[in-house]
Formats: sequence, structure tokens, C-alpha cells
Amino acid sequence: MAEWLTAWTLWHWLVLGFVLLIAEVVAPGVFLLWWGLAALVTALVQFLFPAFSLVGLAIFYGVLACILSFAWWKYQHNKDRQDQAKTSLNQRDHAMVGKQGIVQEIAINGIGRGAFGDTTWRIQGEHLAMNDLVKVVRVEGITLIVEKVTE
Repeated sequence: MAEWLTAWTLWHWLVLGFVLLIAEVVAPGVFLLWWGLAALVTALVQFLFPAFSLVGLAIFYGVLACILSFAWWKYQHNKDRQDQAKTSLNQRDHAMVGKQGIVQEIAINGIGRGAFGDTTWRIQGEHLAMNDLVKVVRVEGITLIVEKVTE
């Protein structure tokens, strides 16, 4: 390949890479990042091995961009799944497990209301009386299952 053509395509790979990286900053989505990095790596490969054809470099770029994108997607997908298993976002009732509160009202059947911070919850437990200190042991639907805290 002529030297001027190699330099010309090298600059195009660099420009493409930086344009994609800038586009990622302007419109973040973590997708253009990997395509931009693939273009920069392709420019590096062309610089180190100028004998590669333009078609070979384009195939290298496409394959590398797909591999980087898929690897990031797989990593992020697994991380999101782990974070989702650990989070209590939008599951405030499950975040209550282990919290302590005060029995505000209780019926003979052991169902009543308990104050936990600035909120009251439906509670259920055995041998509870008004103003008992209780601890949440599990959640069943909208009911916090509590047990009396013995001091």
C-alpha cells in the first residue's frame, strides 16, 4: 500500500475514534465508547503493521468493536443482576428486616400496628403488648413479622 494511503487511512481511524469518544461524552450510553476505542486500536494496528489492507482493517475494526461491546454488555449485565439481588430499592418492606420498633396497637390474634421511625406498619407476632419493643424478623406480603425484644 502506498505510504500516503497508509497515512491517510491512519488519520481516518484516529478521527473516527475520537469522534466516537466525543459523541459518547455528548450522548452517553457506553456504547460508542467501545466503538471509538476499537477505532483507536485499529489505528494503532495500522501504525504498527502498515501492510494490512483497508478491507482487513475494516474487518478487524468491526470484529473488535463487537467483541468489546459484547464483553462490556456481559460484564454490566452480570453486575446489574448482582446489584439487583442486593438492593432494597423499591422494597422498603424488605429493608425493614432487623429494624426495631414499638407496638402501637395490638389485637388478640397478634396482628396490630407498629411504629418504625416515622412510619407505622402492619405487624404480627406472638405475646405482644402495647409499647413493647419489637424487631422485624421477616416480611409476609404487607405484614412485618416481629418478635418481642427481650432486654
